[in-house]
Amino acid sequence: MILRFLNEELLNVQKPARYIGGEFNQVRKDVENKFRIALAFPDVYEVGMSHYGLELLYHYINSFEEFYAERVFLPWVDMIELMEKKDIPLFTLETKTPVFNMNVLGISIEYELSYTNVLKLLELSKINVESEKRKDGDPIVIAGGPVVFNIEPIAGVFDIVYIGDGEKNLRQLLDLLCETKGARRLDRLKEAAKIPGIYIPQFYRQRGKKVVPIKDVPKKIKKNAIGDLDECFVPIRQIIPNVQSIHDRGVIEISRGCTRGCRFCHAGYVYRPVRERSKKNVVENAKKILKETGYEEISLLSLSAMDHTTLNEIVDGLLPYIKEKKISMSIPSTRVDAFNIELLSKIASVRKRGITLAPEAGSQTMRNKINKNIDFNEIYNSALEAKKAGWNKIKLYFMVGFPDETEGDIKEIGELLREIKRMKFKLVTASVNLLVPKPHTAFQFVKIREPEYMEYVYSILKNYKRYAKIDVNDGKKSFVEGILSRGDRHLFRVIMKKYKMSYYDEWTEFFNFDEWIESFKDIDLDKYKGPYSLKDDFPWDHIDSGVTKYFHWKEYERFFKGESTKDCRNVCSYCGVCQILNVENNLKI
Repeated sequence: MILRFLNEELLNVQKPARYIGGEFNQVRKDVENKFRIALAFPDVYEVGMSHYGLELLYHYINSFEEFYAERVFLPWVDMIELMEKKDIPLFTLETKTPVFNMNVLGISIEYELSYTNVLKLLELSKINVESEKRKDGDPIVIAGGPVVFNIEPIAGVFDIVYIGDGEKNLRQLLDLLCETKGARRLDRLKEAAKIPGIYIPQFYRQRGKKVVPIKDVPKKIKKNAIGDLDECFVPIRQIIPNVQSIHDRGVIEISRGCTRGCRFCHAGYVYRPVRERSKKNVVENAKKILKETGYEEISLLSLSAMDHTTLNEIVDGLLPYIKEKKISMSIPSTRVDAFNIELLSKIASVRKRGITLAPEAGSQTMRNKINKNIDFNEIYNSALEAKKAGWNKIKLYFMVGFPDETEGDIKEIGELLREIKRMKFKLVTASVNLLVPKPHTAFQFVKIREPEYMEYVYSILKNYKRYAKIDVNDGKKSFVEGILSRGDRHLFRVIMKKYKMSYYDEWTEFFNFDEWIESFKDIDLDKYKGPYSLKDDFPWDHIDSGVTKYFHWKEYERFFKGESTKDCRNVCSYCGVCQILNVENNLKI
């Protein structure tokens, strides 16, 4: 049925190659006697195929003979309309198997605005969106990714939530589900709850804002954290997409975690501690990836790649190979204070593209408060050296909406852009976004700004548009994301209502702020805006990232005092993660 549908209808949709599979390096297995896992990314093919985590899990799971992992993406709206018209269920790319016939459906959630996509994906799969209503033979639906550190707004969807690094206990979880195949669903979930880092939402209830167990399960679920990245699986034969993906290049993860302690950064806290991959491991595997894929670019992936202890040696180790093969190298995350023009000039010796810097705040006062720990001279000199080295395009990222922010703080963004423009860059662009206060950060306590605040920001920065192309976000997406990110189980009915109106909320052409406001009428929205205190219960208090709530509160207090917290590579900040999770920074010196 599915193959016939594809044969007859594919030419009636945009980019039909999204739905055919068969890509170079796709894994092919005999499905006989295999425990089958559908790995889903709730967005369009090009976005999902750019996600390193999905690529990693796909090849990691398929490295075990008894498992077969296949990929699933949310079809584009034209394909969805056609599938619904023809009553075609969502299917896997590899074997065109209906998702409802798989043993497990794993969904990676990277951003809160994909919640409506998750519900649409389940609806298309013909799987009940509420976990407690599923039958014993239905696929076990698992959530993973950074958003699961507060999954509560959509917790009712998932049978299992996997917290933390997949390489730690995912094999154990899949072994259990394979061994118990055919048993009662509830019994399987009870056994899964015994595995570290596994959260079973239906075994907990919300009381007030606190989530508490109603069965014999842990009160707090500690995240899974690996100790040594060198011992972890590396996806070598990375899939070459049929349609050009957002990040169309080979990827090697050079480190995981960050120690800088920027007070707004969710990833910086939940992925602690930092674990580096050694120079030898990176260089050898990067060459293998390039050989097995034919990519003309390799990306060194990390939250703060310039902080890697042996980055210079890694670059020097790869340079002869990439010069010979005329391959480019990129570093997607560049901190201003770690900016090394000589190093980046080496990296760009094959192809030179634009430079991206993230000062985050315009004024020195605000940079100190958010613990960015860089000064004007470092930003200025980094840009100046980049210009001297031959870069003609520069992009800068800023955030606004911090507590106690003044007009002067915002004006300093424009003044910084004016100084950079004087260096005679051909193009200076700036992106200005509203702060999204995230759980498990120092800003989980703050009051979120209304979108109208961005009109005020624009009124200040519009006078500086002669110096740069300034994109001041309207704040509407950020506001909705902020509400969802600190939400609780009462928001599930909001998300259910909204997805029936529309989905693909991360896409500007489909995001509808008025529909979200209409959906929010079912709750007291003011309760989700903040501010909060240390004594307030949070819906995510039962998820243990390793960093204590008290530490976040002290960081929040330091924000108002303008006090910095040192990089914990050098001085322990006593955040709790190493002691609670029995891990530590693993630097390859």
